[in-house]
Amino acid sequence: VGNFVSNDSYSYQNTALGLFVQDDWKLTPRLTLSLGLRYEMPGPLTERFNRSVGGFDFSAASPIEAAARTNYQARPIPEVPVENFRVLGGLTFPGVNGRSRHLTSRDRNNFAPRIGIAFSLDARTVLRGGYGVFYDQLGTSRLSFNQTGFSRTTSLVSSLDNGQTYIASIANPFPNGFQHADGTTAGLATNLGQSVTFYNEELVNPYMQRWQWSVQRELFQNAVLEVAYVGNRGTKLRISRQANPIPREYLSTSPVRDQPAIDYLSAAVPNPFYPLLPGTGLSGTNTTRGQLLRPYPHFTGVSRDIQQGYSWYHSMQTRFEKRFAAGYTVNVSWTWAKFMEAIGYLNDTDPMPERVISDQDRPHRVVVTGVYELPFGRGRRWGSQWPGVLNGVLGGWQVANIFQYQSGPALGFGNAIFTGDLADIPLSSGERSRTRWFNTAA
Repeated sequence: VGNFVSNDSYSYQNTALGLFVQDDWKLTPRLTLSLGLRYEMPGPLTERFNRSVGGFDFSAASPIEAAARTNYQARPIPEVPVENFRVLGGLTFPGVNGRSRHLTSRDRNNFAPRIGIAFSLDARTVLRGGYGVFYDQLGTSRLSFNQTGFSRTTSLVSSLDNGQTYIASIANPFPNGFQHADGTTAGLATNLGQSVTFYNEELVNPYMQRWQWSVQRELFQNAVLEVAYVGNRGTKLRISRQANPIPREYLSTSPVRDQPAIDYLSAAVPNPFYPLLPGTGLSGTNTTRGQLLRPYPHFTGVSRDIQQGYSWYHSMQTRFEKRFAAGYTVNVSWTWAKFMEAIGYLNDTDPMPERVISDQDRPHRVVVTGVYELPFGRGRRWGSQWPGVLNGVLGGWQVANIFQYQSGPALGFGNAIFTGDLADIPLSSGERSRTRWFNTAA
């Protein structure tokens, strides 16, 4: 297995405009209201010389369709009638055939309101609340550069007949030479026989809604306790979506490994794309049944970002602060939270993303900090009359300490089905070790 990659240079750019207005109103001596509105208008992503892939034309006939259909008519498979075998779709490019240079659209609806309220219940108690919308960015900071057509990968194809004979060797791993980037000249034929990713021109900015309610109480002199509920909701999060999956009706629903289904989909069948796609994974005389079942069988993968993702976060956040005499302050905070998200698909054909615990979830987090002002220098116990230079060197020093504790992330077991009892997985603290943190025998 191997490949050789040739890449072109690039210069991507996008602009961003942001405006903000905010004001505070002290409605009564005990009630303060803060209102704000932010507006953001990001510019579209462009590449200076249009050396980038654009979108994907799902309905256009591929340049190899006629030849591939002729080949397929000679040796079809039962699952795909000859009249249903089509070779449609291909990449498009910015600035070509009247297309815009913009790789993404301009989202003009990014209004982000902010509201905050503070109410003094009495001289020692304050209630606070707030809500805000915050937009994420697209463009160079979030989207991966995509130069399909301006970069080219030559796959190592060692055999054209599933290993009966070999055309490649260690001395000459690429006997047919290297595939060179064609720019936009190949048009819909760009990267045929390979996996392609393209820009979704209809993307808009994902956004977060955040809200908080808290109560702050002075317990005794120089001691404050605050308890808050903090929530967050992510909307229109980007997810990479496969547009070229094996149809759902051919996938197994067995709770255990289904070898007959695997063998059925991986069975070798005549390749209608031979010899149309040399130097690719579809250059052999045979391909798999699963490949011909895909809606775009002339590509091994077709993916783009869509915006079905979402997340939600709920937490209780507490903070205790005590200022002691002699310049010592201590802060103790504890957060109890849960972070869930749906930003990936369990199966490529699922209509909605899978809801799971986020890999950023930390149920418990405790932070203890302290600051001690050393009693040296002007205004302190020793050195109150020190001259400027001496005070600048030896005075005003502080010593700080930080202690942090937090839960670890949730454990994921990958593409596996756990059939045991979940209660058997945890180990007591005395049984845990670096090499066996949970019960691997469960």
